[in-house]
Amino acid sequence: MYAFTGTVVGLRFKDGIVLASDTRATAYYLVLSKRLKKIFELEEKIGAGFTGSPGDVQSLVNILRAEARLYRVTQGRPIQTKSLTQVASNYLSSRRIFPMLVDGVIGGLDADGPHLFFLDAIGGKIEETKFASSGTGATVAYGVLEQSYKEGMRKEEGIKLAGLAIKTAIERDAATGDGVAIAVIDEEGYRELEETAGSSG
Repeated sequence: MYAFTGTVVGLRFKDGIVLASDTRATAYYLVLSKRLKKIFELEEKIGAGFTGSPGDVQSLVNILRAEARLYRVTQGRPIQTKSLTQVASNYLSSRRIFPMLVDGVIGGLDADGPHLFFLDAIGGKIEETKFASSGTGATVAYGVLEQSYKEGMRKEEGIKLAGLAIKTAIERDAATGDGVAIAVIDEEGYRELEETAGSSG
C-alpha cells in the first residue's frame, strides 16, 4: 500500500532556512497517521523535508545522517549543504531502476550563506534561490509562496509564510492535513518549533 504523505516547504530568509510540513500520512482514502514526522535534522546546520513512502524517507534520512557524520569525522569539519544534497542525488540516481518513493527539499546554512535544493525521486536536484515545495499539496503551497515571498525577508516573516503555505495546502489537498511542523536553520543551528494546528482560518 503506497502512502502519500502530504506537503513540505522550504524557503530562504535573510540569514537562514525555514522548513515546514504537515503531519498526515494517507494511503488512498485511509489516514494512516496524524503525527508523521517529515522534517529532519541531517547536520548541525542542514535539514530536510521529505514526502513519499515513510519507510523510504526514513532510510534516506539515515543514510544522509551517516554520510554527514562520516564527513565530519574524516574531514574535521561539517559537510556543506550542496555536497550532502549531491550525496542524496547520487544515491537516488543509483536506485532509478527501482526508485525510492521520496522527494523533497534540503536546506542549510553554510559559510557563504543559506542554500536550498529541490530533490526528486530519481536524483534530479535544483538549487532554488527563494523557495521550494514537494508533495501532493505543492501546487497550492507554491501559489501562496509566489504571492507573498519577499527577498531579504526576516526569520519571523519566513516562519509565518511557510506555515501559511502548509495551512493553505491542508485546506485544499486531502492528503495534506492535521498539524503544521516547522524547523529553522540559522547561526544557532537546526531547531524545531512547537507544532501548531493546521487551520489557517
